[in-house]
Amino acid sequence: MESMMTRQKNNTWPVAAFAAGLLLAAGAARADNLKIENVKVAPRDAKTAAVTFDISWEKSWRHGSFHDAAWVFFKVRPTGETAWQPMRLAADKVVNPTGFGPGEGTPLEFVVPGGDDGFVGMFVRKGTDGADDVVAARGVRAVWDFAANPGIRKDVKVRMQAFGIEMVYVAEGPFYLGTGGTEWNRFYTWTGGSRDIESRHMGVTGWNTQDDGQETPPYRVMGPGAIPTGRQKGKLWAAGLRPEGGGEIPAAFPNGYSAFYCMKCLYISRGLYAGFLNTLSPAQVRERFHIAGQGRWITRSGGSPDYTYSAKEPGAPCPWLSWADCAAWTAWAGLRPMTELEYEKAVRGPQDPQPNDIGLSYWGLAQLSTHRFYERPVSAGSALGRRFAGTHGRGTPELPADWPADVRGAVFRGDPLYSAGYLCTSGRCDVRTVHADRHPQETCWRAARTAPAGDTIAEGTPARFNRSIRHSVARLGRPVRCDGALDEWGEPLATIKAAEDVYPLQNRVFVLYHCKDPWRGPDDISAKVYLGSDGEALYVAAAVTDDRHANTNRGDGVARGDSLQMGLVTSKGVHWNLALALTANGVALHQFEGDGEAVVRAADCAVVRDDKASITRYELRLPLAAIGLKGGEEFGFNAVFFDDDDGHGHRHWIQLAPGLAGGRNVGRYPRFLLAK
Repeated sequence: MESMMTRQKNNTWPVAAFAAGLLLAAGAARADNLKIENVKVAPRDAKTAAVTFDISWEKSWRHGSFHDAAWVFFKVRPTGETAWQPMRLAADKVVNPTGFGPGEGTPLEFVVPGGDDGFVGMFVRKGTDGADDVVAARGVRAVWDFAANPGIRKDVKVRMQAFGIEMVYVAEGPFYLGTGGTEWNRFYTWTGGSRDIESRHMGVTGWNTQDDGQETPPYRVMGPGAIPTGRQKGKLWAAGLRPEGGGEIPAAFPNGYSAFYCMKCLYISRGLYAGFLNTLSPAQVRERFHIAGQGRWITRSGGSPDYTYSAKEPGAPCPWLSWADCAAWTAWAGLRPMTELEYEKAVRGPQDPQPNDIGLSYWGLAQLSTHRFYERPVSAGSALGRRFAGTHGRGTPELPADWPADVRGAVFRGDPLYSAGYLCTSGRCDVRTVHADRHPQETCWRAARTAPAGDTIAEGTPARFNRSIRHSVARLGRPVRCDGALDEWGEPLATIKAAEDVYPLQNRVFVLYHCKDPWRGPDDISAKVYLGSDGEALYVAAAVTDDRHANTNRGDGVARGDSLQMGLVTSKGVHWNLALALTANGVALHQFEGDGEAVVRAADCAVVRDDKASITRYELRLPLAAIGLKGGEEFGFNAVFFDDDDGHGHRHWIQLAPGLAGGRNVGRYPRFLLAK
């Protein structure tokens, strides 16, 4: 075969490169436009080659470990051959291996999972913090271990295709299964008062009735090990679709505690599925393409058996995909199915559950709990599902041995009956509930991949205030004057600057149409919070970094602009709710709740804005006698900082803890003990 080294002066291999990108929204008009273009190959040495390409997508973010990424993988075949192979990457370490680089444009990082099921793709993510919306880099470099591909040598011409899928990172940590609500077939902790609850199945007598939800408290997943199941106190159980009684969910089953990536969108796009078909053998295509189904949206041209497949709307959801079709595509992409435990973690995150809760993803996943779609993760309530050990696909459509072969190992999540509220986040349906296989409805899928050991992203997570313990409020070492200088204070009680402290959830990231102007990092708004006492008064102070200060409100509207709102609940149950702001009319202190007006009359306060430093400083003195506190007493305290950049009302807020803004629950306030 003719050597490419002698024919090409620039030492590149002729490559026919095709890019396929997963689009985030429900139609091509609302796409994030992940594009991989200008793929080129050049030999490096006798065993490896450099692959360069351009990559771009929109609505991207990174704040510490809170980030999205693109899963990028390649298929290659020697010219004249018919079989496509997964391209194996050459990586000497997990993060930014030797030879990988961002080229020009957006700074990037590269994460290459290794191991027996690794080196088949890489995560490409922003290399620096920020929500700059668009990622765009040219001449991005990766290293191909072509010696690992049969039939490919340095002097062989090849064709190559590049593919990309948008993913979201779900961090390691504990979380809850179930809510204590009345969702269908929910998980819960078996207690001394628990009883079996009738399973719910749509179309079966009584399908639209619900139980009373009693004695079904949520179950907390505390680690990556096995989870004991059964009707014994403290074990995991379910109202239906139950795990094994007296058994366990095996330690190998991905239970959601460990970090993982999952698809940002809940479907396989038509463009990606067409690209999948184009790399299969004729026999494999016969198993995965249905001319009477996907054939209405994915066309084929050419002659049998060498058809070429193309999508009319590449970014739209691909219908008529069975569980087995989706699993084969997932194995081909080097990913794995997501489990139903991971699904609850991906939606609610580490937040405390609320009965029958439903809403946006804590991490930034798109299209959750919509009335048209349902998710199909691996079930912990099925013996076939519990065999799943989280093995990843190896870049071919063959399923690993531990994967369920069909939908019998799956469960249905999400809420196609949103208004009825049967599923919500924690509800579960079995295969009798919906058309499980090959249906014209946009049957959905969210593949995942376990975050590789050795990834350093978690090291960038800022330390956060511990809300789970009681904190002591010590005596101040010297007198404090409410002048806005804050020069008397030492270390802050808390520094609030993590994306996880930003609310509402959709303002953390660009998620579809929910947010056009999200939080852009600590320079947008962050805060240092101080709390102390001199034995006569409680002092609250804060230094708030805010790029633009705006508050044109009066009276009970002051909290609609830049402001500090604080809640304090005494041991007698009195709740004080106050807002402190620097408005266009001066400093304003407003009381929303409390026992009389003595606190506002006796309080001393100051708010000072330093535009040059982009810092607003708050100080507030509250006499203990006025608020009803004594030394040695416990109280609840919370603080919220609202961000309004243009005088039209706050866009979002950061908070010490939940319970004050976005839904009142003083029971969620952090607890403090006032020193005697």
